[in-house]
Amino acid sequence: MPSEDHLTPFLEAMHRGDIARAGKHLSETVQLNSPILPTPFKGRASVATVLAELVSTIDAFEPKMMMRDGADVIAVITIRFEDHVIDAFDHIHLGEDGRIETMTIAWRPLPAVVAVQQRLVPKLGGKAMRLVPIEP
Repeated sequence: MPSEDHLTPFLEAMHRGDIARAGKHLSETVQLNSPILPTPFKGRASVATVLAELVSTIDAFEPKMMMRDGADVIAVITIRFEDHVIDAFDHIHLGEDGRIETMTIAWRPLPAVVAVQQRLVPKLGGKAMRLVPIEP
């Protein structure tokens, strides 16, 4: 089973907004599957850029709980953005050396996710989305 030598320091660095330190705990080939764009971000530099923009966009990143089964970890996190509170569930897969190989992010509620997406994605060169209710 991979150690937590990288997981706990990664989450602590994210909480403090220290992306340079957080990036050291990512695999060179890390993949981030995010709720903000349909295509994954790949590679340490790309994922670190996304994390840096995320931290500069949101108001708070608060780790709450971790559950682990071998190399797989679920991190429960609260994200605060303006008047939104986002429940985040990150599925993290650790490599043999304990570094983060993949992260699959699930956020709710949808209006809050869209609010962050609208602010964050243009910083990454993507297009903002709108949440449009369908009238019955």
